Amino acid sequence: MRPRREFDDETFLGSHELRGPYGRALNDAGLRIRLGCQIWPTERQRGPQSISLIYEQGSASTSAHITLFIGFNFQSPSNMPSLNQFIQDTVTPGNRYFHHFLSEKQFAKEYAPSSSQVQALLNYLAQYNITPVTLNGQTVQYALGINVSGTVGNVEKAFGVSINNYLSKGRSFIANSNAPTLPTTYSYQGNSYNLAALVSGIAGMTTYNGLTDNAVQLQGVSGLADQNQAVGYSPQQISHAYGVNPLYNQHVTGSGETIAVATLAPFKPSDAKYFWSYYGIKRKGTLSEVGVDGQSTTASGYGIGGSETSLDVERSGAMAPGANIIVYEAPNTNPGFIDLYDAVATADQAQVMTTSWGEAEFFEPFSYAYLLNQAFMQGAAEGMTMIAASGDDGAYDGYPTDKNLAVDSPASSPDILAAGGTTLPLSSPTNPNAAPIQPGSNQTGYIPIPGTAITMTGEHGWGWDYLLPYYQNFGLTTETRWKKDIYPVGSTGGFSDLWTTTSPGTGSSLYSWWQSGTGNSSRGVPDLSLNADPFTGYAIYDTNSAYTTPTAGWTNGWGGTSFAAPQIAGMVALLDQDLGGPQGLLNKALYANEGSSAFNPVTQGDNWYYSAGAGWNAVTGLGTPNLAQMASVLDAWNHS
Repeated sequence: MRPRREFDDETFLGSHELRGPYGRALNDAGLRIRLGCQIWPTERQRGPQSISLIYEQGSASTSAHITLFIGFNFQSPSNMPSLNQFIQDTVTPGNRYFHHFLSEKQFAKEYAPSSSQVQALLNYLAQYNITPVTLNGQTVQYALGINVSGTVGNVEKAFGVSINNYLSKGRSFIANSNAPTLPTTYSYQGNSYNLAALVSGIAGMTTYNGLTDNAVQLQGVSGLADQNQAVGYSPQQISHAYGVNPLYNQHVTGSGETIAVATLAPFKPSDAKYFWSYYGIKRKGTLSEVGVDGQSTTASGYGIGGSETSLDVERSGAMAPGANIIVYEAPNTNPGFIDLYDAVATADQAQVMTTSWGEAEFFEPFSYAYLLNQAFMQGAAEGMTMIAASGDDGAYDGYPTDKNLAVDSPASSPDILAAGGTTLPLSSPTNPNAAPIQPGSNQTGYIPIPGTAITMTGEHGWGWDYLLPYYQNFGLTTETRWKKDIYPVGSTGGFSDLWTTTSPGTGSSLYSWWQSGTGNSSRGVPDLSLNADPFTGYAIYDTNSAYTTPTAGWTNGWGGTSFAAPQIAGMVALLDQDLGGPQGLLNKALYANEGSSAFNPVTQGDNWYYSAGAGWNAVTGLGTPNLAQMASVLDAWNHS
């Protein structure tokens, strides 16, 4: 399934027909509707070149209620560096703040607004009957934002916006047609407050939601239709391939570490436990769930996206069997997506976070991306390594609505480690459960497809253009027709349009201090990769899936960067234990050791535009991990 936040970054080869990535319900409203609702001085308007598919249907009902997330700008502490500088200091060996991370309370004290500032804002909103959202008697508030609720009419008055009804591709939604404003001078309890300067952005003035099913299914690959057994790489095969076993042999299991799985769909914990039992994973860590914004953690109904959550939990927990896992489950709304990451950062229980949900940057204004990255900056200051799947649409993440080069958000965020994808061939042309070839080698491997197996030498950057000559194996008569089905599936990578040298404020300074060698001044994606090709893919155990039954839960032929992110998260938990503590924003250390034995170079393959190659590349980033070597390299670097 691919992108938009309402989707997860995964691709599926099932037991029916092969379908290309058609019918994505992506936002076409960017030229007229500011979905991120920012209060930046200027806004880069984003959206398709044509707005002919967006139809205004008149003013929205003024009596309808909506929920907003209002973000707060970072404050400048008197005795601490700026937040960006502090994060940099925490991952710079020899600095006084190196690996001296903040607790959530310390973070709020130093970098969040004061209670009087927040109360001044709430007092202003109360004049328009816009009030804080409460759950179980508690206000839904974080260090960097708060949820409020009011009628459309009152929101229009308070923020000076017009909210209208729109129709796009048969979907009705409301959205604001102009940017919101707030007073620069507001008197509260004898003091004057600049409310506009307090607020970093607002989300929730639109109810647009593009939830659709974009599963890619395949028939004719041996064993994929079998729901009674798993087909594909096992956790043990992946850990062996990427150099994890030497750490296991030293009793490094992630013990004492906690992984947060951030998701927009519930799952069944019993499925993950069955998965681990099936593969002989001796889990010692705990598994728990947290509902964000009142979200139910009880799975019900098929096809709800729970397979994404299942695989995130199953694969991260298998990679780090000693680590605790907390699954944060939020509603699939614009405010809910921000609250998801704020909840992880505010809880401050995890050292590692993984998420596989996102959308093409094309469909986000900078303000929304900034609200997301604020949560990631808080996490980095608290010592978290936060990982996001880079996407599965090659160099064209907004395809087919936007046919230009694009990357995925939040993977492109400066304070995220973006996980890309590779094709790691099997060692056998006939056994779908065969071990993979060794990454970083020139071994010859095989990619099983209907009727044959493709020979491939070495690990490649993932892009399905290697399948083009085999159109007849998939029942098609021309390569041109076949390309329409598989273009541009692959590891999403390239350069950000949001995080650049022209970003509002000091956006480029958030990544330029740690990322170099990309040949571009914009944020480059991805940073690190792992096998993600469905043809060399994985199984999921999920008894609540549209592809399974309650008594036959295996679904096979899965891939996507959704599998890279949680497995890398498990690896980071192992690193944290081995290195004696959380590593924070790991990006700095990884880029400082580019080209070292920590990485398996990936020099072949492409994502339909960019080619893999020596050093960093826009298909696989720095390459794939050789984890035991990475632990050794990072240990030496930490003490340099």
